[in-house]
Amino acid sequence: MTFFDAEELINLLFKFGFNFIIITLLVRGIYYRFSPNKEFAFTFLLFNVLIFLACFFMSNMDIGMGFAFGLFAIFGLLRYRTITVPIKEMTYLLSVIVIAVLNAVPMTSFSMVTIMMSNLLILGLTFVMEVYWFSDADQYKMVYYENIDLIEPGKENELLADLKARTGLNVSRFEIEEFNFLRDSTLIKLYYTPK
Repeated sequence: MTFFDAEELINLLFKFGFNFIIITLLVRGIYYRFSPNKEFAFTFLLFNVLIFLACFFMSNMDIGMGFAFGLFAIFGLLRYRTITVPIKEMTYLLSVIVIAVLNAVPMTSFSMVTIMMSNLLILGLTFVMEVYWFSDADQYKMVYYENIDLIEPGKENELLADLKARTGLNVSRFEIEEFNFLRDSTLIKLYYTPK
């Protein structure tokens, strides 16, 4: 393993920069503007970076059939889990797996600086998204609501005021997810700004 390969590092940073510009325009510029869901935007960006780095390293390696099968088995475990894990935690789980794979694979065709830079790109981007890009975004909760008289069109302001009063949250908007007329209730997704 070589310690530093300038051409390889420039290739990584150039391709990463191009990929990151495109994915940022898509997720931060388009998706997040119209669907301000912090968890999904976070996941889309970090998944893209993780998959890019994994593919960058794998494209320069000779991967045996056993190793490829092992990778598919690891990612298969993400799909066939026994408990429900929130999407953001699943993204961190994928991050942990990708970092482990990148750092554990015998990378005789990569320099140490390239491997360290890929780890720093993952850590740095995750930190920037957590602290700066998505820290002020609305969070959401799912609540069951039984006052279906306020669900009618034209009563949105009354419903919003009632949701604020009953939950104590600074609710900015809501989405009605489903109706249950047998129980006279509805499932509502509340978007609120954390205090």
